Amino acid sequence: MERLSKKSAIIMIISGVLFLAVAGFAWIKTVRYRGEGVHADAVITDIETTYFDDDTDHTVTVRFTTGDGEEITGELDAYQSGFYVGKTVPVLYLPDNPHKFTYEKNGLLLPLIFIGAGAFLLGAGIFALVRRRKGYDDGTGYAPDDGNDV
Repeated sequence: MERLSKKSAIIMIISGVLFLAVAGFAWIKTVRYRGEGVHADAVITDIETTYFDDDTDHTVTVRFTTGDGEEITGELDAYQSGFYVGKTVPVLYLPDNPHKFTYEKNGLLLPLIFIGAGAFLLGAGIFALVRRRKGYDDGTGYAPDDGNDV
């Protein structure tokens, strides 16, 4: 079993913390919109497609009317292949600032994936550092012989 370098273990720990931070922000946003958000039906008014070397980006613009009658136009934070201009999609907006809105069908799957990946990277990095520091890994995967066989 090959031993991870100290640098690799630290990179894993930092990556794990970053994944957990992103997951935390996404989780908080989703929970906030689900708790405080007001439903509205938005109409897709434009889909702008940008092509890159190996990627495609879609910017979806929607328009909806709040419960107070204010008309809001803005960029949706989601795209699906079934989207087209004129399609009605559900959004959740914050009543104190209706210009902040999200696609209602955004779920918790992505934050959960980031939590899992972050926890794995953080745990594996810490485990590798602890093993390395205590001398439990000499490259063979076995603890060194301390002469105290039982």
